[in-house]
Amino acid sequence: MRPALFERRFLVVAGKGGVGRTTVAATLALAASRAGLRVLLCQTKAKERLSTLFGVPPLGTEVTRIMDRLWAVNMTPQLALREYGAMVLRSEFIAKQVLENRAARALLQAIPGVDDYAMLGKAWYHTTEEEHGKPKYDLVLLDGPATGHVLTLLAIPDAILAAVPEGPLTRPARATHDLLRDRKRSAFVIVTLAEDLPVNEAVELAKKAQAMGLPLGPVVVNALYPPRFQQGASARGLELLDKASTLREGPTADPALAALVDGAKLAERRRALNDIELARLQQALPLPEVQLPYIFRSDFGKDAVSDLADRLEGQLRSLEDTGAPIAFG
Repeated sequence: MRPALFERRFLVVAGKGGVGRTTVAATLALAASRAGLRVLLCQTKAKERLSTLFGVPPLGTEVTRIMDRLWAVNMTPQLALREYGAMVLRSEFIAKQVLENRAARALLQAIPGVDDYAMLGKAWYHTTEEEHGKPKYDLVLLDGPATGHVLTLLAIPDAILAAVPEGPLTRPARATHDLLRDRKRSAFVIVTLAEDLPVNEAVELAKKAQAMGLPLGPVVVNALYPPRFQQGASARGLELLDKASTLREGPTADPALAALVDGAKLAERRRALNDIELARLQQALPLPEVQLPYIFRSDFGKDAVSDLADRLEGQLRSLEDTGAPIAFG
């Protein structure tokens, strides 16, 4: 049985810039595809990193199959608007004629948020696509923009419904609005680091998302330092080496070993700070939590993502195996 999170049709992955949002989105997509789902990972005019994370050629604006049951696309406003226009007008030819008209382009460029809405609309459309009488994709993941932008993006359907008369433009907006607020079909997954500013921003993001009626999924705490040197023989060994280093005698007279001791002490301090911020996050944001480790390797690619996907899926299952289903916010 697959994790409950993967029973949704649409996941939005959000978080502060620099927390590893795209890495977590790729990890979720891989884990879901391994669970037997046909998955589409959508990016919003993002810096191209998925090719490195999955070990495939660079990805562009066309939906591309990157492995079994997993596709990806890096959406741009221009192409997304054309595809969205074809969907609304029910004709690619008419959409092309309208959108390539100079006056029409000037009008569209004057509408705030139209580029973002086109990309959100395209992602929504992929949740409705069918092939041979069944959904083409079981799950669509949106690797959203950074915190300050993602809520603006998700609020655009509401703005359209409030400002535009009922018609061809409002029907997709209504469908997108309903999808984003249906806890059985979608979830808003917040990614953070166990550090001061990312935790603050994650808590604020969760509050604003809840105020908008967006159902919250689990919080993913990324890049945690491992809990080494905290107890047992490793902690005692580090203590003894540190004392010897302070006294300028013993084995740490070797500069290479002294550097190892310094590195171990740094890792110990980083984990201690992680634990403080984890406790603060759990108090301020009592949601199911997935913790992913810091992967210490220079060639962060498909092997690292595969490792993270195994850990993520295992934790999602463990959350459900506690005896009660995950109660998303």
